[in-house]
Amino acid sequence: MNGVGEMASRSGGLDTGAGAVGTKTLDATAPLLLETHFRGRILVVRPGGQLTPATYERLRDRLVNCAAEEPTAIVVDLAGMRATIASLLMVFPTVCDRISDWPGVPFALAAASPPLRTLLNASAVPRFVPTYHSLSEALDDLEAAPRTRRHQIQLPCDPGSPRLARRLVEQSCHQWGIPGMANDAVVIASELTENMVYHARSEGWLRLELRNNRLTVAVADADPRPPQLRVPGLRAVGGRGLVLVDKLSRTWGTASRLPQGKVVWAVLTVASRTHTRPTPSYGRPVTELPAAAAQYSFTN
Repeated sequence: MNGVGEMASRSGGLDTGAGAVGTKTLDATAPLLLETHFRGRILVVRPGGQLTPATYERLRDRLVNCAAEEPTAIVVDLAGMRATIASLLMVFPTVCDRISDWPGVPFALAAASPPLRTLLNASAVPRFVPTYHSLSEALDDLEAAPRTRRHQIQLPCDPGSPRLARRLVEQSCHQWGIPGMANDAVVIASELTENMVYHARSEGWLRLELRNNRLTVAVADADPRPPQLRVPGLRAVGGRGLVLVDKLSRTWGTASRLPQGKVVWAVLTVASRTHTRPTPSYGRPVTELPAAAAQYSFTN
């Protein structure tokens, strides 16, 4: 996880930057305090006060920023929050939807008071966001969920990086028992890495994540400009990278990366029939890749 260990020590006003943790006033005229702390590797966010139209957008943005810090999961403890407008509670499905593909952090609600629970049910929020009667129930359920499998490797700004990316993807898909996903994932990783090398002209990293039935391929670089999806003409040479990514993935997008840069990610749906028993690594292991790709980290 990037920066998670630093989160608990940060504090300050709501507008002081992404992922700030502590107690923050969302709006001076309509106070809503946001407290955050970790329970193990799960981030608990506790809004306190009244949710109003004046605080809706800022609460939404702070929750999205917390997800950018990539905790194992986020639970919003609603015990101290009040609301009287049901439509404002759609802030939670909005956040859940926004972070579901990238960074793919599980999101849940817990411990709403009886009046707020009634309002949540009236707004249909529990249809879109897992909702628990108590914080302990939410934490137990999220801790018991299958852990995300992740492989990540640093990539240099070098023409050889796409080859390193392809090798990592192929090995990972076989190790995780989803060899049927390898071909599409290899193409996506190769195209995104080529964009990193030849368009962003920076070093970066490639990350693969397998969570439930979704395989995410993500490449980070130092260029903040988002990629542009252009359909080349019939006689054009090249320029089809993102067209292939768009065709092969269920969804794809970009996200800002601090202190600068971006992450381009794509999600593939893993059909249940593609799962096989995970196999040992084969061929030359990733740890024996050329020295240019010596920095890597694996989390299973």
